Amino acid sequence: MKKLLGIVVLSLLLCELSFAASNEQAIQEYFENRKLDKVEGLWRRPADKFGPSDVVAITKNGNSYIMIQLKDDKIISEFTSSQTNRYTGICTVNNYAKDNRTITHTFANEDLRLTLVSDNRISWKCNYNITIQGQSASGSLTDSWTREWPDNLIAHNKKFSKPKKKKPENSPDDNKIIAAASGTGFFVSSSGHIITNHHVIEGCETNKLTFKGKEVEATVLATDKKNDLAILKVNLNPTKVYPVATEDAELLEDIIIAGYPLGKKVSAAIKTSKGSVTALAGYGDNYSEFQTDAALNQGNSGGPIINQKGNVVGVAVANFGKKEGIESFNFGIKSSTLRTFAKANGLNFLPPNNRDLLNKDLGKLITEATVYLECFMTVAKIKKMIAEAENRKAFFSDYVN
Repeated sequence: MKKLLGIVVLSLLLCELSFAASNEQAIQEYFENRKLDKVEGLWRRPADKFGPSDVVAITKNGNSYIMIQLKDDKIISEFTSSQTNRYTGICTVNNYAKDNRTITHTFANEDLRLTLVSDNRISWKCNYNITIQGQSASGSLTDSWTREWPDNLIAHNKKFSKPKKKKPENSPDDNKIIAAASGTGFFVSSSGHIITNHHVIEGCETNKLTFKGKEVEATVLATDKKNDLAILKVNLNPTKVYPVATEDAELLEDIIIAGYPLGKKVSAAIKTSKGSVTALAGYGDNYSEFQTDAALNQGNSGGPIINQKGNVVGVAVANFGKKEGIESFNFGIKSSTLRTFAKANGLNFLPPNNRDLLNKDLGKLITEATVYLECFMTVAKIKKMIAEAENRKAFFSDYVN
């Protein structure tokens, strides 16, 4: 009786799993154009005394796996990975018919275990307790399945792996220090303190500013990588200094951005753009920034964003959208964020102006208190930072392929 029940059990588990659907259809439906987990693919059970050889698909389904009968795309079991190369689940059955009668049966504790013996072989086992027409039996069924597709899992997954970035080739000039990138900064004290972005001076061996036709080396006093701010100091006494607003810019407030977009490639003259505050939060709901429609390009980073009173209401920091082919969104770091950073580093600002300035006076302030910054670094470091891609430095075009 137990032997008969065992045969019935296997028939229930594997009933009519004949290979009717094509491999190509299954591959297209369940596995097309993606990497596979180790257990995924088409698997063949060899023919034995219980029935002919058949093929099933095992595919990822969220955090678990499903086994699918190819003949009618029917899910015949679901299971999860319990540990490395081992999978557990529940054995499932089809109705078993004999002499036009459906055999009544009850399963309990149907314990399915798959073990991935190698990339191309599965050990299959089902422990069962079964009652058929009042007769009970328990035991286990075992089998060994071979991979039908892909025949080489590693080779298949390699097709979907991202190519490794080539390491920059070494050259005799790698240790040479040269001007690599540019940005903008602005004076906030008569003793030579300058504000700019952290990413403008990041990785630089030396930072130099151009002031009244002269190059002067700047010392980095403090940085805030998270808010993208930096304080520099030079041995200069500027004639004009920006005051910093004590209140953040308001929605629709008119603003001016000053700086050196695209470095000196366009011209050595300072450039300005006008716009308004279009949102009180930056990208990703960053409330330490605001959004503006004033033009902002690489090289503008670290420049002042001012109102008609000449007060700094923000620091130009980034643009978003140019590569996506849509109108760019430009951002500035709020004056409140700048004030918190400066206060923490013992830097005090001039009190803000209370009245609007004439455009002539604004122009004089912008010209004399805004500086062009250049970052000097080794050729090797330039290659490395460009290869890492996600940096925001305005590298000179000579170094960007």
